[in-house]
Amino acid sequence: MKYKVSNNIGFQVQNVEQAKDFYEKALGFKEPEQSFVNEIDFRTDTNNIFLIDGNENLGPVMEVVVDDLEAAKKHLLENGCEIVRWEGKGQDCYVRDPFGMVFNVWEEKGKQPDER
Repeated sequence: MKYKVSNNIGFQVQNVEQAKDFYEKALGFKEPEQSFVNEIDFRTDTNNIFLIDGNENLGPVMEVVVDDLEAAKKHLLENGCEIVRWEGKGQDCYVRDPFGMVFNVWEEKGKQPDER
């Protein structure tokens, strides 16, 4: 199974607008041109940082890209991971590793992580 780390990182926050104001004012991130409902996407030179509305307290969520989502799920479960949320291809597929870290598994056949 091959995994590639993408340049996407999710920060789950309880108030997206307040978090957006903080990252713009305190860290100088630029207001995004287009964002989704309940989600703000800041693009930096090296990462896409998503502020996601939620109460699950997952901490920062790294993302890995795979060619086969279901094969990755099977492989990760066999290696001690647990499913936090699995919504399928093109949606959130959060896994917690045996050490408590949460990451999103994203399927993109034939694309590099920064081409999403």
